[in-house]
Parts: sequence; C-alpha cells; structure tokens
Amino acid sequence: MNILRDASRLLLCLVLLFCLSPTALKAGNLVTAKGFSFFETGREMIAREKALDEAKRTALEQAIGTSVESRTAVENFQVVSDQILTHTSGYFKSVKIIEEKKTDLGTYEVTIEAEIEYSALVDDLDRLQKIVSWQKNPRVSLVIEPDLDKTYLPTAQKIAGLLTTKLMESGLKVFKFSQDNKSQMGLLVGLSLEVSTTQSEYQGVKISLNEVSLSTNIYRPGTEEIVATADAVKSLPGENKLQVIDKGARLCVDAVWDKLRRELIRTWETELYNERDIDLIITSMPNMAKAQDVVAILESDVSGMINAGLVNFKGQKALYALKYRGWPQQFLNEIQMSYFTKKYFKTQLESIQGNKIVINLK
Repeated sequence: MNILRDASRLLLCLVLLFCLSPTALKAGNLVTAKGFSFFETGREMIAREKALDEAKRTALEQAIGTSVESRTAVENFQVVSDQILTHTSGYFKSVKIIEEKKTDLGTYEVTIEAEIEYSALVDDLDRLQKIVSWQKNPRVSLVIEPDLDKTYLPTAQKIAGLLTTKLMESGLKVFKFSQDNKSQMGLLVGLSLEVSTTQSEYQGVKISLNEVSLSTNIYRPGTEEIVATADAVKSLPGENKLQVIDKGARLCVDAVWDKLRRELIRTWETELYNERDIDLIITSMPNMAKAQDVVAILESDVSGMINAGLVNFKGQKALYALKYRGWPQQFLNEIQMSYFTKKYFKTQLESIQGNKIVINLK
C-alpha cells in the first residue's frame, strides 16, 4: 500500500511538473496552419514565399478567432480583424516550417507551427474596437456657456439633462465634460438661454409676453470653432417668469432636437475624416537621425497620415507638423498598437490639448 501511495504521489508530481513547465505553457500559444500558392517552373521560391505568407495569415486568423471566442464578441469583427491581418508580422513570437512540398496540382504548400503573442493580439483588438466605436457613434459632451445669466442656470441644467437623455436614446455616446480631457470628448455642445419680457396693455389689462430662446452651438474641441448650430425661440404669456422660462425651454428642446441630432451626425462624419493639422512633440528623442526616421515611419505606417515633417529638434525634443485625416485620439491609438510598438517604438502620452500632442519616447 505504501508503495502504491508513493507511486501515486510521484505520478501526481510528474503531472504537475509537466503542466507547469515552460514547454506546456508555450504549447497553449502554438497554432498550426497551412498555405499554398501556384507556381511556374523556375519560380518556386516566389511561390514558397506566397505560401508562407498565406500560412501566417491563416494562423493569425485562427488566433483572432480564439481570442474573440474567449472574450465577448467584437463589434464590427470583420473590420477589426482586417486591420490586424494587414500587420501579421507584429503578432508572432516565432514561426517554424514543419513541412513544405510541391504537389502534382502545381502548388507549393507550406505548413507552419507559429507561436502567437496573444496578449498583444487581445490588446490590439481592444484598441481597434475603440477606434471603430469612435467611427460608429458620435461622442458628445454638453456644456453650459459661461456667460449664461445665473438666474437661468437651474433651467439650463434641466435642458442639459433632457438633451442628454435624448442623445443617449438615439445611440450617441455622451460624456461628462472635463477641462483636462476635453480634446477626447468628441464634439462639444454649448447651451445658451436668453429670456426677454415685454409688457402691453389691452382694455386695461396688463399682459406680459415672454420670449424664450435656446441656442445649441456645436464646437470643435481645442480650436473652440463653432461648426454648426441649432436654435429655437418660443413666446409664452405669463406673469410667473420662472415657470414661463421652464416651460419655454422644454418647448425649445423639442424644437431644436431634430436639427441638432442631424447636425451632430453630419459634423461628426465630416470631422472624422477631415484633414487636420496636428502638432506632435516627442520627448526623450536620442538623436537627430532617430527624429528623422520617425517622419518616414509615420508616413508609411499610420493609416490616416497624409504627410509629416520634422520642424525642429533640440535638447532631445522633436517637434513635428502632421497633416492627418481623423481625430488626434485615433492617431494616438494607432501608434500605440502592439504591432506598431513592436516594429518601431513605444510611447507614453504626456498631454493632449486640442490638436497638440506631447508623447514620451520609451
């Protein structure tokens, strides 16, 4: 009995040792895939490279599917996976060819065993999900204009609440305004409320007519430029001014809503693909040669980049003038993707104010 018990313990130890060994852990990241390509006599090596590329793509497709299955479904999966598949080399730790051959059908076949960096893949899936989310749903933050008469502040706050509900019910994303992060808010909607009262008399009876006007200005964050607006005016009789303002403001919200929503969506689509100038500052830049290399990297491998230029380099700080199609936040997301950082360089955000971005080269 003691011998059997000792043997059982030994067997258990061996099982645990195997399960915890680096080889066993590594096996969980291994993917086997096959690729093929038709070849002509004398051009086998070209076909081999094409077959190898297809095998890598197939391996990565399997890894993407596994990553998504183990988590929640990825919105717009095809768009996200296509983005990743354009940068296949960024997600392989190693690629081993386990078989290659020419077939009677005139194809060159390559079978590989690839070790995938799943953590990098999952991280990029999350980042791309955020980018897709930006493209699909306008991001809005409501602010009350600072010059608003304090008497009307409670009503303006109620208007902000009503509009927030309507925006959310329409599928738009609404964020609490923050001065520090206003450049990441998307579009800003400034609320302004004005009231004027006129007195008249009819057959000895004094009548008060109140005119309530609501302005909703859509701003581009950073520049504070008004890019669209929706206004409404309502006239109501009454002596109780606060009650009249409250009722008139609610009627104004209903009156501006359709136009405001259309303008937000239209402006968002325009801004999303609009060309904008971005001032990029990279600190901890080691030398001029590296600073110049960054220009070529940005122009060749950042999808929204139109052109980039090095303006100045001094004291390990490089200033770039970028012409970019999209939001500054999208640019940041792209250069922080795992495939990009693995191939080129890693950065850490120091600050972002409007179209000015400061990052640290790690």
